[in-house]
Amino acid sequence: MNDFDRNPGAIDDPGMRGGIDTGPPSEPEPAELDLPGPEDPVAWSYVEPGTDVVGREGVKIGKVDQMLGTEAENIFHGIALKPATGGEARIIPADSVTSLTPSEVQVQVSTDEVEGLAAFQPED
Repeated sequence: MNDFDRNPGAIDDPGMRGGIDTGPPSEPEPAELDLPGPEDPVAWSYVEPGTDVVGREGVKIGKVDQMLGTEAENIFHGIALKPATGGEARIIPADSVTSLTPSEVQVQVSTDEVEGLAAFQPED
């Protein structure tokens, strides 16, 4: 059997000269299958600024100002928190973060401990 004897688009057609069958229009697109839901765990680099940060008591203590990490090595260092009470951004270290989802970040920091966290100094 040579390449001219194969059915176009068949599994044994590595060049896919016959095209790609994407199925009926009711099937989800591959990109839709890859997107996490609002409660699905995600990597630190997926969390967006403005995401709610919930403290130990289950109370919102602020919003994500920035996710802190090294992109090149994919190392998560922590969160720059914009406190719900106002004031300057604070740093929550990575070992205090218990959960990351697209809709919420959970941390082991109480509302009383926020003011005692180190201030965040953005790099210029």
